[in-house]
Amino acid sequence: MKKLIAKFDNTIRLTEFDEQIQKLVQNFPEHMSVRVKCRTSSKHVVAILGENPDKSSAERWVLDIDGYEI
Repeated sequence: MKKLIAKFDNTIRLTEFDEQIQKLVQNFPEHMSVRVKCRTSSKHVVAILGENPDKSSAERWVLDIDGYEI
């Protein structure tokens, strides 16, 4: 899988968002580190999941919120 885009209502709780992202990451191969880019608007939170360009990352998934990796 190259890219997966998910749209959430902006009232989603952080714990629920985290659970949903973990489920979506499972769609990618186990050996792949996944970057989760998050963008917000007044109504939605959009998560764009794709292969992490940092090949040295040991993390299964990395959160990137408006250009800041967490």
